[in-house]
Amino acid sequence: MNRTSASLLAAACFLMLPVAGRNAPAQESRQATGVKVGEVTPDSAIVWMRATAKPGRNETGDVAGPEGATEPLSEDAVIKLKGACPGAAGHVRLAYGTKEDLSDAVSTPWVAVTAKTDFSHSFALRHLKPSTVYYYAAETAGAEGKKAHKALRGRFETAPPPEKYADVTFTVITGQAYKDIDDAEGFNIYPAMAGLKPKFIVPTGDTVYYDSEPPKARTVPLARHHWQRMYGFPRHIEFHLQVPGYWEKDDHDTLTNDCWPAMRAAGALPLTFAEGLGIFREQVPMGEKTYRTFRWGKGLQIWLVEGRDFRSPNTMPDGPEKTIWGAEQKKWLFDTLRASDADWKVLISPTPIVGPDRGTGKNDNHSNAAFRAEGDEIRAWLQKNVPDNFFVACGDRHWQYHSVHPEAQVQEFSCGPASDQHAGGSPGENQEYHRFHRVKGGFLSVSAGRVKRESRIAFRFHDVKGAVVYQFERQAAVRP
Repeated sequence: MNRTSASLLAAACFLMLPVAGRNAPAQESRQATGVKVGEVTPDSAIVWMRATAKPGRNETGDVAGPEGATEPLSEDAVIKLKGACPGAAGHVRLAYGTKEDLSDAVSTPWVAVTAKTDFSHSFALRHLKPSTVYYYAAETAGAEGKKAHKALRGRFETAPPPEKYADVTFTVITGQAYKDIDDAEGFNIYPAMAGLKPKFIVPTGDTVYYDSEPPKARTVPLARHHWQRMYGFPRHIEFHLQVPGYWEKDDHDTLTNDCWPAMRAAGALPLTFAEGLGIFREQVPMGEKTYRTFRWGKGLQIWLVEGRDFRSPNTMPDGPEKTIWGAEQKKWLFDTLRASDADWKVLISPTPIVGPDRGTGKNDNHSNAAFRAEGDEIRAWLQKNVPDNFFVACGDRHWQYHSVHPEAQVQEFSCGPASDQHAGGSPGENQEYHRFHRVKGGFLSVSAGRVKRESRIAFRFHDVKGAVVYQFERQAAVRP
């Protein structure tokens, strides 16, 4: 057994559980890409599973395939790449309950998984209890009644009801470039984030890079490979067995740099924008819409926006018709922000709204001149309607910053890339905007809760090992 597989099995041995209701001895696990829990509410969650041919990722083989290859790799070649986690036809099932030993567990039916969905399936759990820890066993079995494998065990906590206060910490990340991984077991930020015991994580996009690191994802199998090798790292599996998430996508994990729906990206062909949208939904737990809002008790509500599906071409002349969010999403966002009575409102955006961004060559976000009309509209609306308890957390940029827009006074926190190796590109510190500026990797944590008669929120920037390098706090009187 290779080093990574052995490490994963050793680290996760306490998470293993034999499949319930079968007499045959369980084999080793066949879930090399782990389990992802997402879209958690007070009474629901979605659990993503995938059956694999082996217990761990490939540790041999080339990263990019044969040197000098000009055509996209065949599917047979893709599964031999370093980091690959080939899928396998079989069945998946989830047992879950509120007791750690699963003595009260209920089980979903067995579901067949095939190559059509990259051997993955998402279970939508309903009628859960709020503010409750649920334990689960993700179970797999081979095709045609073959022996069951060992299960992966994990946990997640449902959100509190909106009328009750509850302390919550969550983390925000971006920029997971595989070529810039900073440890053989996965990014250093994952154990650092786990130490905070966050209730959830928000990957803001650029979770993988189809277009800018080998092998370029010009086919569906290659795009799937990018997801498999990223979530096959032991640290990433261990983290997501304990922490649910709300996933967003950006350009690099949709198709290519700065992409929009009608864009013909010659370097990505034959992979299409529509296929990129489908692969994202296939690889993460996701509900009906990719723009949505979630409430975590009386104190906190978060909004997640979709920045690729509805956008105008970046090259279109700017004006009132040019948009990133689209009219329907923008109306939804404004309506739900206005209606919310949460103490603190946090918009989590794949791309910046305040910035400042690089001035040269960047034209794909609301802090750029290319989308100034809509950016000005959004910032003016925010200043007028949510002036005191609203914040933006964003991804995309390869540096960390806390900015305040000089006119609209909108505050933005850019989480920075997942590793120091991936940091760079900043235009430099801007005294008019920046309250904090750091060209290094790490992550952002946000904590909200009640202290006596005050409701508080804190934004903290962490380095890749978890040390706090900057923090900003605000407090307000508790609502009756």
